[in-house]
Amino acid sequence: MSPTRRVVSCASFVSCLMVLSWAAVASAQFYDPTLRSLDFGLDDVARSPRLLGMGGLSLVVPDRNASYSLWDLAALPAGLYADDTTSTLDLRPGTDALSSVSRIELGRERQDLASRRTATQTEAVYRNHETGSMFGFVGDLSSLRWDHPYAPTIAARGTTLPIELRESLVHPEANAILGGEIPRYFHHHLRWGAHLRFRDETVEDQYRLIVENAAGQYIDLAGGEVPAPAEFTPTSVDVNTTGIGVSTAYAMGRRTQVGFGIERQTDDIHSTNDLIRSSSEFHEKRPYWNGQAALVGGFGKSFEYGITATGRLAKSDVDWRFSADAGVGAEPLTGRGNMLTRDERSSEMRARARWSSGRATIAGSLYTEASKVLVDPPHANDATSLNRFINAAFNRAGTDTLSLPDSIVHGESRRNAWGMGAGVGYRFRHTTVGGEFHWSRDVRFTLTQGAGPQRIAWDVRGGLEQPMGARMKGRLGYAYHWVDEDDFTAGNEFKANAVSAGLGYAPAGASWTLESAYRLEFRTQDFSSASDRRQSRQNIALELHWAF
Repeated sequence: MSPTRRVVSCASFVSCLMVLSWAAVASAQFYDPTLRSLDFGLDDVARSPRLLGMGGLSLVVPDRNASYSLWDLAALPAGLYADDTTSTLDLRPGTDALSSVSRIELGRERQDLASRRTATQTEAVYRNHETGSMFGFVGDLSSLRWDHPYAPTIAARGTTLPIELRESLVHPEANAILGGEIPRYFHHHLRWGAHLRFRDETVEDQYRLIVENAAGQYIDLAGGEVPAPAEFTPTSVDVNTTGIGVSTAYAMGRRTQVGFGIERQTDDIHSTNDLIRSSSEFHEKRPYWNGQAALVGGFGKSFEYGITATGRLAKSDVDWRFSADAGVGAEPLTGRGNMLTRDERSSEMRARARWSSGRATIAGSLYTEASKVLVDPPHANDATSLNRFINAAFNRAGTDTLSLPDSIVHGESRRNAWGMGAGVGYRFRHTTVGGEFHWSRDVRFTLTQGAGPQRIAWDVRGGLEQPMGARMKGRLGYAYHWVDEDDFTAGNEFKANAVSAGLGYAPAGASWTLESAYRLEFRTQDFSSASDRRQSRQNIALELHWAF
């Protein structure tokens, strides 16, 4: 193939890049969606090792880190002042691991998914209730790696070995909060908060050979690195986020509080693929307006509730830059300009209620999420349009007559999710027990593929807490989990059993406490198949709490 022919063949990969790049930037924040897809999130008990050790109970057991407050329930900065009566420092290190294998020929196994997460969360708050002032810092230093097969072979590069895609993500985040009471008005019922938030998410992709031995094929071992199969597929994505916002909260009586907040968030998204003879780059600055409202309170001494709702709006443009060497003496293939415009709207609502009578507790929850993203190519007359660049490249003199459809066309994607939960708990003289049921549905729709996948999941959880002397408490839990990754297709249903345990230690006369929890889950397929796919998950969580 002549140098010019090779360049134009490379240009044909640009359309693949557009699809992949749009999919990446369409979910600019990778960390949280990836945790949910791996079932690492455990959102309801993410801040509480105590509840994790009790089987993941999140509704029927009152907990300091999962109370019905504007901060715990809604993460509203103005609610941080009243979240505790003293200054506090919380350190929460933790780690998660996942491995999935299936059976292949000759009794061997193939590892088709592996992941590990490490996290260190910090929450430090100084409160002075005499002056009505508060300032705090909330930080998160997390990393995540997940490996999965990419293609059966890489024969196009002179070998027939299978390869994997290894994706590594680093996620540092810092949130500085300033707030307190407004003392001269509203009888100390009005509170305010201002925050400045920074986050950086960096995703690096590596393509590696899958390690194969007599026992099977494994993707989390040190296989040799190979070049990216497609020269223009992004291998590095960096998302820098800056957010600044204000919020307010008003106490309507002793228990009821209402809060509002608004934030201006900017995501600076930069994705690249730099190789020896080609370079591609995509850039998007995506501004968000985030609004939030929350209401928490109760009736009498037995009933408490909380509800929070958020909305997000963003509209942005994506730019592209591309260059490739056409060989000695040939004109390089270069271009830059507009790639697409993007419009996003999303909303979320979460509500909880709990009723206690004597030693018995009944609780319930409900949540909904919805989002819509529209993508449009530049105008056909735009000289910098990526679509025009691809057409021009394919019609260069002396090259193959290759015709591909426009790489960027009008697109629409929607997501609708909702879920509910209910549970009962009972407190004996020393022992606390509880059981809960949770159900969720998450369906996605795209203009090109229609509806799907539709994920349906439910689980039953149970747990207990028992004092072990005057200073220590022990916890045990169990959960049965069932999930259908796509209700529209067969052969992706799984069932899981999880056990958990935890310890809490509070020294006499000390101002600090220590909480710990460990959770182990085994997941198997719930359909007939010789592959016999199996997964295991482990979660370890610690918390050091200091009140001063």
